[in-house]
Amino acid sequence: MTAEAVESPAPAAPTGGPLLGPLSWNLVYVDDLAAMRAFYEGVLGLPVKNASPYFAAYHTGGCTLELMARKDNGPAAGSPARGWDRNRVLMSFKVENMTAVVAELTRRGATLLHGPSPTVSADGLPPEGQVAQFIDPEGNIFELCDEPLFF
Repeated sequence: MTAEAVESPAPAAPTGGPLLGPLSWNLVYVDDLAAMRAFYEGVLGLPVKNASPYFAAYHTGGCTLELMARKDNGPAAGSPARGWDRNRVLMSFKVENMTAVVAELTRRGATLLHGPSPTVSADGLPPEGQVAQFIDPEGNIFELCDEPLFF
């Protein structure tokens, strides 16, 4: 998303440093870990970082993506909600060639929901890239974006 960079000081922790550290992982609660692993590994091609019978973690750059089948600290199993009714958090993966990646994921069986379409930009400014949104086997939406990273 394009916007003017506005620097504001982060709230200080009691130790005087930043209150929060970097985003370390995104966790997706799943009902069928085997099916979700087949999708994230086979269709998206994410490399496995660590796995167990109820958990899988993937290398995605600076932030780990985790699939969690245990619901000890999460939602009830078997939610019928899908897409935007399921949640309001969107995982976005940076890509360099939107057309090629969309074509390859579609060829591998991923379901394209939206796009590619222009990214949101500040009023009066042209978009800096495109986004495309897909849905995984349990109804979670993820996005591809080819806009330059702003950090």
